[in-house]
Formats: sequence, structure tokens, C-alpha cells
Amino acid sequence: MREPRYPESMDDGIVIEHGLPPELRDQAVEVFEEAFGEKMRMAVRDAGKRKAFMRRAYVAENCLVARRGPTLLGMAGLSTRGRPYDGGLMGASWDFRPYRDLLGWFGAIWAVWGNRMADHRPKADEVYVDGIAVSPGARGLGIGTRLLDETTAIARDLGKPFVRLDVIDTNPRAQALYERLGFRVTKVQSFRYLERLAGFGGMVSMELPVTPLPDVRTAAPRAER
Repeated sequence: MREPRYPESMDDGIVIEHGLPPELRDQAVEVFEEAFGEKMRMAVRDAGKRKAFMRRAYVAENCLVARRGPTLLGMAGLSTRGRPYDGGLMGASWDFRPYRDLLGWFGAIWAVWGNRMADHRPKADEVYVDGIAVSPGARGLGIGTRLLDETTAIARDLGKPFVRLDVIDTNPRAQALYERLGFRVTKVQSFRYLERLAGFGGMVSMELPVTPLPDVRTAAPRAER
């Protein structure tokens, strides 16, 4: 596991960690619900049941979190085709039995199906950002930028030349942030037939090229002046 790039010694006290500590799990559910609850309501319409489903379905080791002491400020799920970042933030298996007591037979099948259908299989050459969520009280602190900076560092360490993410068409502010950070639009999907059911009608795929660090072992020596 990599050491966080934002250690405790920073003046603002914000730390980026790999994996979700158990004591932050409930906060993570609230942050995720605030950011993506509308997107997930097609799978689980009731907010209370949706949050209970998320508490069980989290794959806590496959994310980055930003925290200040005991307070969760934001998080990002990651997926790759290799370890240790494999599976995404929400990685419920196809097995719906763990959720049937919560949602009933049909509800559990529908929720797991909807969650898995929304799962994006990363390509071999990329780290896929499976959702970024920032606590409302932490907005304006650059949390999203810090999480993406760390994601880029992870991709560089793993030899992945791209970071990819998707943003829904109802979130233009997020798309504008990603563009400022160097992401470029690679694909635009439209599914207006789902707009009333899902709350959004399109998806924009964006990609950030990752520049590898120079190999100091092979770099040419600097010319003496």
C-alpha cells in the first residue's frame, strides 16, 4: 500500500487514506447517498433501504478517503483489472441473498442487478474512478482535486497510462472541474428513455492521460554550466 501523499503534517490537517476505516463507514454512506442517491434510486427507490443496502454492499478497501480527524470529507472508488484496486466502491456480487431480508426477494434481485449493471469494467491500461463524492460541508476545500491527484499517482505507480471516469449529464460542475484538471471527453452516451426513472438522461466518459515520471536511472545527465 502506498503512503498517503497528504500526511498529517499539512497545515489543514487533511489526510488522504487508502481504504475506508470502519469508523467512517456510516459517514461514507451519508456522503455517497447525498452525491449519488438519485442515481441509485432506479435500483432501490426508498432512501432508508438504499442506505442500508449500501452499508452491506461497500467494498471498503477499494477506495480513497479524505478525512480530517474523525470527519470524512470525501471519497473516491477505484477499479483496475489488477490488485490492489479491483472492484470499485460499490462491489456487490451477483448474489442477492444477503439483501433479501432488507429488500425482499424481488427488491434484492433488482437492486443487485441495477448495481452490477452500473459497474464499469476497467480496461487493462487504466484506473477507473468509480464515483467521487465530497461532503457538502467540505466543498470548496479542493477535496475532489486531491482525490484525483492521488488517483493519478496510483495510476502512475501501476504503470497505467490513463485515468477514466464518467459523469452524468445533470452534473455540469463536475465535468467542468475534470476538464480544468486535464480530462478530455472521449464518449457521450444518451439514454433519454431512462431519464424519468433514473433522474438523468446521459453519460459523458472522460479520460486523463497519465505522464510517467522520468526514470532517473536512464535519464541523461544535466549538462554542466
